[in-house]
Amino acid sequence: MSSMNKSVKSPAERGEIDVLVVDDDADAVTELMDYLARARLQCRSAPDGGAALQLLADGVRPQVVVSDLQMPKLNGMEFVDRLGRLPGMERPEVIFVSGHAGFDDAVAALRLGARDMLTKPVDGPKLVQAIRSAQLTRQLRSIPATDPPGDAARTATPSQTADPSQRRREALKDLKAMRRLRSRYFPSDLFSDPCWEMLLDLYDAHLSRAEVTVTSLGAASGVPQTTALRRMDTLQSHGLISRSDDKDDQRRTIIRLTPAGLAAVERFFETYLGRRTAG
Repeated sequence: MSSMNKSVKSPAERGEIDVLVVDDDADAVTELMDYLARARLQCRSAPDGGAALQLLADGVRPQVVVSDLQMPKLNGMEFVDRLGRLPGMERPEVIFVSGHAGFDDAVAALRLGARDMLTKPVDGPKLVQAIRSAQLTRQLRSIPATDPPGDAARTATPSQTADPSQRRREALKDLKAMRRLRSRYFPSDLFSDPCWEMLLDLYDAHLSRAEVTVTSLGAASGVPQTTALRRMDTLQSHGLISRSDDKDDQRRTIIRLTPAGLAAVERFFETYLGRRTAG
């Protein structure tokens, strides 16, 4: 038994940490590391994307990467592009921080798979909240899927998917997988209206207890900012979404499903799941 105990490594021994901070500003790194340590998050740091990739090659396994956008040698975008080549179970969630990011930067970051983009100077509580949300998202996405999208739902019995919340999460993953598959085979302008995609992204955020800003929702929609804002106005006029100012950062506007919007999306998923089970 003692030999078995010796072979079991702790998360720290396996190189697992909560957050890897990547920034060439040493003062900013010190401040962030200190704040995250007080939030009981285990962290390491790297001065640029190249050094961060070396840490990963050496066996460091962060759940979340908090990366500056502008860095020497290998900038944030290039670094995240390299992260995208990692196997799914090894790929961390990414949060960008930047003092000069614009809408185009947000679009590019989200298309590379970044979870969020925060402005400098970084608000500590907001960063911790974003990290906790990213950790939860990664935990949900780490559940292995042995069947192609849709197959699991056709073979599962009601008792195997008894938790309504989990069933809706699985259905949402199916629809998002279908969206990625669709974009692979059809021109994107055939499906250019983003309203439904926005509702799905907001529902995903609701399930993950994450906050979504107007900027990030517009960037994720894949359409020009002016088009995205018009569609948000349309959704708001129908009472499906609401906007509110961020109490801690007046530069951010938070967007959420209204109770009516949430109820409508959940009714859709119940109908969708019912039809799949019946089929």
